[in-house]
Amino acid sequence: MIEEIDTEILKDIPMLERVAMFCVLIGEEATVKIFQNLPLALVEQISTAITQLSSIDKDISLAILSEFHVFTKSNAYLTAGGFEYAKDLLYKSLGKSEADGVLAKLSQMAQAQASFSYLENVNPKQLADFIKDESPQTMAVILSHMEAAQAAELLDTLSDESRVKVTIQMATIKDVSPEIVRTMSVVLERKLESLLSSVTEVGGVKVVADVLNRMGPKSSDILKTIDGMNPKLSKDIKDNMFVFEDMVELEATDLMKILAEIDTADLAVALKGAPQEHLDAILAAMSTRAKDRFNEEYEMLGKIKVKDVEAAQRKMLDAAQKLIESGQIERDMDE
Repeated sequence: MIEEIDTEILKDIPMLERVAMFCVLIGEEATVKIFQNLPLALVEQISTAITQLSSIDKDISLAILSEFHVFTKSNAYLTAGGFEYAKDLLYKSLGKSEADGVLAKLSQMAQAQASFSYLENVNPKQLADFIKDESPQTMAVILSHMEAAQAAELLDTLSDESRVKVTIQMATIKDVSPEIVRTMSVVLERKLESLLSSVTEVGGVKVVADVLNRMGPKSSDILKTIDGMNPKLSKDIKDNMFVFEDMVELEATDLMKILAEIDTADLAVALKGAPQEHLDAILAAMSTRAKDRFNEEYEMLGKIKVKDVEAAQRKMLDAAQKLIESGQIERDMDE
């Protein structure tokens, strides 16, 4: 039985704070897409509200998501989409018999995925304590329904022997009855009840910094406005951001690690129109052969759109961020 969601608990929470919570709950990538379609002033207000969040408990999270779901569904312009739309489309393109088979599989997949959807909010290391005594087959089913990054983190906590057994099971797992998956999900959710009901730390400066990192030049305007209202908050956000200018100031050995992850074509686009000192810093970290390939690619470039330059720079920043998070690059946070 589905638990009824109480949206009344939101009545004393201002709409701006609700929007900030919603942005945190849907994640950075989706929030960036939303910000790119909002007026700058509104982005500034939401960003500031996110930095002021400390936590969202489970009931408020569910109420927030439910409320926004109702808002979305109630918009008159949303006349297409959903199961019926997919059904109509498949019937027209595949015919009823084949379409029914596809829809049945899609329905089973959706049900199975929904069964373990609560795992998105569980720390993999904490989850490991709850499933460490389960069979390799059961653990394989659970890990198969998790995001790859979460599954990898959980797998890493297992013993060498268990890790191998679970990996083999995941690779060779056959179709599992949706009923069995649902039963496993219910049992696991009961075990995790105390963990799932706990308060989750959200929001804060780091969340805003990660979002603004992906906003491109627009982030500068947001930071300027925040700086005018709260200079200390603006500085805290900047200290947690990692932008293109920070990357070219890294040591040559660290730059080499980043360049190893980037295609020459993307690198050439990323540096299109860059200041000479940026070009010099990148070239200094290259071998002679790599410089020759880069110069050849760079000279062939014609007119490049700003959004393409930003996208290429984003690839470099993403590669750098992964290396920083993994400890392969140490970033100096001092001014």
